Amino acid sequence: MRHGEAEVMAKSDKERCLTSRGQLQATEQGNWLKTVMPDFDKVLVSPYTRALETFAKIDAVYQHQLSAKQEIWDAITPYSSSSLVVDYLSVLAEQGVNTVLIVSHLPLVGEIVTELCQRRSPVSFYPSTIAGMQWDCEQCAVVTEIKYPE
Repeated sequence: MRHGEAEVMAKSDKERCLTSRGQLQATEQGNWLKTVMPDFDKVLVSPYTRALETFAKIDAVYQHQLSAKQEIWDAITPYSSSSLVVDYLSVLAEQGVNTVLIVSHLPLVGEIVTELCQRRSPVSFYPSTIAGMQWDCEQCAVVTEIKYPE
Protein backbone atom coordinates (compact mmCIF):
# COMPACT_ATOMS: atom_id res chain seq x y z
CA MET A 1 0.00 0.00 0.00
CA ARG A 2 1.12 3.50 -0.76
CA HIS A 3 0.45 6.08 1.98
CA GLY A 4 -2.46 8.50 1.64
CA GLU A 5 -2.24 11.92 0.02
CA ALA A 6 0.44 14.01 1.76
CA GLU A 7 1.14 17.69 2.04
CA VAL A 8 3.66 19.07 -0.43
CA MET A 9 5.69 21.25 1.92
CA ALA A 10 7.38 20.28 5.19
CA LYS A 11 10.79 20.70 6.83
CA SER A 12 11.87 17.45 5.19
CA ASP A 13 10.39 14.73 3.01
CA LYS A 14 10.34 12.43 6.05
CA GLU A 15 8.15 14.88 7.98
CA ARG A 16 5.40 15.35 5.38
CA CYS A 17 1.99 14.72 6.97
CA LEU A 18 -1.22 13.43 5.45
CA THR A 19 -3.67 16.01 4.21
CA SER A 20 -7.26 15.79 5.46
CA ARG A 21 -8.04 14.03 2.17
CA GLY A 22 -5.15 11.62 2.78
CA GLN A 23 -6.51 10.82 6.24
CA LEU A 24 -9.94 10.10 4.76
CA GLN A 25 -8.37 7.96 2.00
CA ALA A 26 -6.47 5.89 4.56
CA THR A 27 -9.60 5.30 6.65
CA GLU A 28 -11.72 4.38 3.62
CA GLN A 29 -9.03 2.06 2.27
CA GLY A 30 -8.73 0.52 5.73
CA ASN A 31 -12.48 -0.15 5.76
CA TRP A 32 -12.24 -1.92 2.40
CA LEU A 33 -9.08 -3.78 3.41
CA LYS A 34 -10.69 -5.19 6.53
CA THR A 35 -13.47 -6.73 4.42
CA VAL A 36 -11.00 -8.62 2.21
CA MET A 37 -8.27 -9.30 4.78
CA PRO A 38 -9.62 -9.39 8.35
CA ASP A 39 -6.14 -9.83 9.85
CA PHE A 40 -2.43 -9.71 9.03
CA ASP A 41 0.46 -11.68 10.49
CA LYS A 42 2.84 -8.73 10.08
CA VAL A 43 2.67 -5.05 9.13
CA LEU A 44 5.77 -3.29 7.79
CA VAL A 45 5.60 0.50 7.98
CA SER A 46 7.98 3.17 6.74
CA PRO A 47 9.23 5.52 9.47
CA TYR A 48 8.13 8.55 7.41
CA THR A 49 5.31 10.53 9.04
CA ARG A 50 2.78 10.07 6.22
CA ALA A 51 3.20 6.28 6.28
CA LEU A 52 2.90 6.17 10.08
CA GLU A 53 -0.27 8.28 9.89
CA THR A 54 -1.69 6.01 7.17
CA PHE A 55 -1.01 2.97 9.34
CA ALA A 56 -2.64 4.66 12.35
CA LYS A 57 -5.86 5.22 10.37
CA ILE A 58 -5.89 1.60 9.17
CA ASP A 59 -5.09 0.30 12.65
CA ALA A 60 -8.04 2.29 14.03
CA VAL A 61 -10.33 0.52 11.55
CA TYR A 62 -8.92 -2.78 12.82
CA GLN A 63 -9.64 -1.60 16.40
CA HIS A 64 -5.88 -1.35 17.08
CA GLN A 65 -5.34 -5.09 16.60
CA LEU A 66 -2.49 -4.47 14.15
CA SER A 67 -0.31 -2.40 16.49
CA ALA A 68 1.34 -5.45 18.05
CA LYS A 69 2.17 -6.77 14.55
CA GLN A 70 3.69 -3.51 13.35
CA GLU A 71 7.37 -3.21 12.46
CA ILE A 72 8.66 0.23 11.59
CA TRP A 73 11.40 -0.50 9.08
CA ASP A 74 13.89 1.99 7.63
CA ALA A 75 14.33 -0.20 4.54
CA ILE A 76 10.93 0.72 3.08
CA THR A 77 11.45 4.44 2.51
CA PRO A 78 10.98 5.88 -1.00
CA TYR A 79 14.31 4.93 -2.59
CA SER A 80 15.10 1.77 -0.68
CA SER A 81 15.97 -1.56 -2.29
CA SER A 82 13.07 -3.68 -3.52
CA SER A 83 15.43 -6.69 -3.53
CA LEU A 84 16.05 -6.24 0.19
CA VAL A 85 12.29 -6.11 0.81
CA VAL A 86 11.67 -9.26 -1.24
CA ASP A 87 14.48 -11.04 0.61
CA TYR A 88 12.91 -10.07 3.94
CA LEU A 89 9.49 -11.26 2.77
CA SER A 90 11.12 -14.61 1.97
CA VAL A 91 12.58 -14.80 5.48
CA LEU A 92 9.19 -13.95 6.98
CA ALA A 93 7.54 -16.67 4.87
CA GLU A 94 10.10 -19.21 6.13
CA GLN A 95 9.12 -18.18 9.66
CA GLY A 96 5.45 -18.91 8.93
CA VAL A 97 4.32 -15.35 8.25
CA ASN A 98 1.66 -15.68 5.55
CA THR A 99 0.01 -12.27 5.34
CA VAL A 100 1.93 -9.00 5.30
CA LEU A 101 0.75 -5.42 4.87
CA ILE A 102 3.41 -2.98 3.69
CA VAL A 103 2.75 0.76 4.06
CA SER A 104 5.36 2.57 2.01
CA HIS A 105 6.04 5.02 -0.83
CA LEU A 106 6.66 5.53 -4.51
CA PRO A 107 8.74 4.43 -6.23
CA LEU A 108 9.42 1.51 -3.87
CA VAL A 109 5.90 0.02 -3.82
CA GLY A 110 5.89 -0.25 -7.61
CA GLU A 111 9.40 -1.72 -7.63
CA ILE A 112 8.38 -4.38 -5.09
CA VAL A 113 5.42 -5.42 -7.26
CA THR A 114 7.66 -5.45 -10.35
CA GLU A 115 10.24 -7.63 -8.63
CA LEU A 116 7.69 -10.07 -7.21
CA CYS A 117 5.83 -10.36 -10.54
CA GLN A 118 9.09 -10.38 -12.54
CA ARG A 119 7.58 -7.88 -14.95
CA ARG A 120 6.61 -4.21 -14.94
CA SER A 121 4.05 -3.45 -12.24
CA PRO A 122 0.46 -3.49 -13.53
CA VAL A 123 -0.51 -1.10 -10.73
CA SER A 124 -0.55 2.71 -10.87
CA PHE A 125 0.17 3.62 -7.27
CA TYR A 126 -1.82 6.78 -6.66
CA PRO A 127 -1.86 7.87 -3.00
CA SER A 128 -3.53 5.23 -0.82
CA THR A 129 -3.60 2.57 -3.56
CA ILE A 130 -3.58 -1.04 -2.36
CA ALA A 131 -2.32 -4.00 -4.39
CA GLY A 132 -3.16 -7.47 -3.10
CA MET A 133 -0.80 -10.23 -4.19
CA GLN A 134 -0.38 -14.00 -3.92
CA TRP A 135 3.22 -15.18 -3.72
CA ASP A 136 4.70 -18.50 -2.69
CA CYS A 137 8.42 -17.52 -2.80
CA GLU A 138 9.00 -20.03 -5.63
CA GLN A 139 7.14 -18.55 -8.57
CA CYS A 140 6.17 -15.12 -9.80
CA ALA A 141 3.62 -13.32 -7.69
CA VAL A 142 0.14 -12.64 -9.03
CA VAL A 143 -1.71 -9.40 -8.41
CA THR A 144 -5.13 -10.48 -7.11
CA GLU A 145 -6.62 -7.13 -6.11
CA ILE A 146 -6.09 -3.49 -6.94
CA LYS A 147 -8.02 -0.97 -4.86
CA TYR A 148 -7.73 2.66 -5.80
CA PRO A 149 -9.06 5.32 -3.41
CA GLU A 150 -12.41 6.93 -4.20
